[in-house]
Amino acid sequence: MGALKIRPDEEPSIWDSGNEPPRRPPEHEEEGEGSWLVSYADMMTLLVGFFVVLQSFSKIDSSSFEKVKKETTQLFGGEYQMPFEDLKKQLEEVVKKMNAGDQVVFTQTEEGIEITFRGALFFETGSYELRSEAIRLLTDLIPVISEKAKDFGIVVEGHTDSRPLLTDGPVATNWELSSIRACRVLRLFLEKGFAASKIKALGWGDTRSIASDKNPDGSWNEFNQAQNRRVVVKILKNFEAK
Repeated sequence: MGALKIRPDEEPSIWDSGNEPPRRPPEHEEEGEGSWLVSYADMMTLLVGFFVVLQSFSKIDSSSFEKVKKETTQLFGGEYQMPFEDLKKQLEEVVKKMNAGDQVVFTQTEEGIEITFRGALFFETGSYELRSEAIRLLTDLIPVISEKAKDFGIVVEGHTDSRPLLTDGPVATNWELSSIRACRVLRLFLEKGFAASKIKALGWGDTRSIASDKNPDGSWNEFNQAQNRRVVVKILKNFEAK
């Protein structure tokens, strides 16, 4: 083996002897995961921050919260389920057993459930005494509400048609009649154990009609009048805001 030749101005190198340098290990090739992981982490951070902001409020509007939940679920391809679905189904079963399905309408919202009792199901024309059929129906419905929505609030609304009352008794106007009817239903809830602080009654008279009481020729439309004479029971999650 010949001696290494080193120039005066050159540092000696171990590779000058003709030995090949060792090969570097192959660098790890990126598999394209970095970009989507960063985006996913950013999205999760934003969602966490969003819910932290919601939680920071002392009171959350349940209706607005459900709307945001619905839009977020649909945005990410999920299947949104309306709240209170189980409660609605059980209440419908009770009404079905009483054969009153054609006179009771359920409306489900982000705030809760509205039950509309139509026509003369609850009261005779001009009367504010609950019919025996209404008492039996409410007696079966109230335990379901107590069990499945015990922390909810109850709002009972009374509505009448626009026909003036023909009486000189203690109830002279539809305002009074609607209010007393709502209170009669409210009393039954109280008797079944509902807290007075979580229930209230409202009388709207004929101010919130859902159909015209009269035909175009001015005669009374009895079918529409029956639709307007109704009691609405609202089962609300966010009761204090109402």
